[in-house]
Amino acid sequence: MNLFADIDVQATADNVDNFLKNKFPHLLLRCGCGLTDLSSPQLSLAPAHSNGFNRQEDSIITALGIEPVVEAVHHTIYHCSSISKIILLDIYIYNYSVDRTLMDLPYERSQYFHKLKPKALLEFADCYDYWQRKCGVDTSNIIDLHIYQ
Repeated sequence: MNLFADIDVQATADNVDNFLKNKFPHLLLRCGCGLTDLSSPQLSLAPAHSNGFNRQEDSIITALGIEPVVEAVHHTIYHCSSISKIILLDIYIYNYSVDRTLMDLPYERSQYFHKLKPKALLEFADCYDYWQRKCGVDTSNIIDLHIYQ
């Protein structure tokens, strides 16, 4: 990847949207977390309760590989600009509707779709590169959410 390569804005936004809507919830479940665990600025991935069953070693190893990814998503969202953070939390963590999210923003509906949401998704893609490495995501699991032209 060239640091100055042109990014396909729409394709990258769609890729981030797919990751946050479809892939990320499965990762949360696999490490024993839920979306509500990400709503706090302070993330704790320690289990809140025990179901009484002993986990097998392979599920623990799997969870340990997933937790850094979940932590990277959390830090990425909380280190985005304030407007982007509101959009990402409202839409992907709280599962709010667009109308409910617009109540939290000082912008018109048309700006949300044409400017604000694509900007938030691109900002997430940019920040996620850094936070994956910072949180210790295994190099084989690091993904670049950008789509290049």
